[in-house]
Amino acid sequence: MFHLKRKMLLYVLYLVFLDTVSTSRNTRRLDRLEDDVLKIRNDIIGDLKNELSDLRKDLKEETDLIRGDISTLFKMLSESSGQVDRHKIEEVSQAPQGSCNCGAIFSLYDNILNAFKREKSENVMVRKAFNEMRKQHEDFDSRLKGAEMKLRSDIHKNKNETNADITATQKLLHTIQSDTRAYCDDRLMHLNESLTNRSLNTLQEISRITSDIANLKTSNEILKNVSGELIWRCDGVALSGEYIINPYGMKVYCDVDSENKGWIVIQRRMDGSVDFNRSWADYKAGFGNLKGEFWLGNEIIYKLTKDKPKELRIDMEMFNGKKRYALYSKFNVSSESEKYQLYAEGYTGDAGDGIISGDHVGQSFSTFDADNDPLEVCCACRYGGWWYHYACFVVNLNGKYIKENETVPIHYGIHWHPITWYIYSLKFVQIKIH
Repeated sequence: MFHLKRKMLLYVLYLVFLDTVSTSRNTRRLDRLEDDVLKIRNDIIGDLKNELSDLRKDLKEETDLIRGDISTLFKMLSESSGQVDRHKIEEVSQAPQGSCNCGAIFSLYDNILNAFKREKSENVMVRKAFNEMRKQHEDFDSRLKGAEMKLRSDIHKNKNETNADITATQKLLHTIQSDTRAYCDDRLMHLNESLTNRSLNTLQEISRITSDIANLKTSNEILKNVSGELIWRCDGVALSGEYIINPYGMKVYCDVDSENKGWIVIQRRMDGSVDFNRSWADYKAGFGNLKGEFWLGNEIIYKLTKDKPKELRIDMEMFNGKKRYALYSKFNVSSESEKYQLYAEGYTGDAGDGIISGDHVGQSFSTFDADNDPLEVCCACRYGGWWYHYACFVVNLNGKYIKENETVPIHYGIHWHPITWYIYSLKFVQIKIH
């Protein structure tokens, strides 16, 4: 049993050492194994003490038995010697040997002595075995203490390594947090700048849209807000001004000339107060102020000219005070599905023909978000003109308004090439139909 427990202990120690080498950070498991080793050690020492106690108990019993046998033998010898009469020694010596039972007594004594010798020999062997066991126990205890010291050293080493790893991990985490915070701060700064710019652009766009919405009212609002009679056309109107024209219920501006001829104004440029850098949807619906700068709207122009072509008159004024006009006897535009194509013929006037000779007839309307010109280059995108482009234009009456003291970039501005070329911009232009 002792040898079996010893082997089990050595096997447990082997597993402990193997686990200690292979696992460097399992401190809790090592603590439990340390407790198990101490428990096994205490169990083995307890077993040894119990076996030693039993051995001493057996030895005491055997000793008591031998002492009892010796006492009995001594008593028998004393009784035998008391039966011999000193005065009859000679008679006893002459008497037959069989009268005395000394031989049996001596034989019993020899047996007792032999038993005592055997017991003594066994006692010596037991003592020798006990000394051997004690020596093995001391050797085992020494090895156990060595293993315990090594185990504690490994535990301490593992704890130090674990603390070092934790410290390194904390430093790495701190570095990562610092880098992440710096990156996030940088990204947040750029994001704030981007959001600020976008917010400003959005506010400007909202302001522009709000202005357009204020200028683009429905027919019902026009009927409520505009005073005066409903007319079928501007002929017969006594004064220039805003009117509602039937059958469309559209609000228009009627311009009465010196011959009392009423014209419907479809575009006016005069001071640069309205931005003409607009989308396809804006040019379709119309925008601006009928009393100032505006574009009536491609859809309205289409409805006014779809049944019968109208006369087209373009009045122009330069910054030097010179005034010119161009008149076309027939003018109309197609529907949105045909991209509001321009048709004009029969030029007269003193401004020079810029539409027919400039190849604008038959061209589709183009904006920066609807490039319908035949070139690969987007003319509306490049020159800021939202017009009937060909390659790209001879006439561009919706270009950027350039004020008198401003330099006119070539191809930029409100151009009617026969009088402005590409280096001058018109001060005033008004397009109207009759």
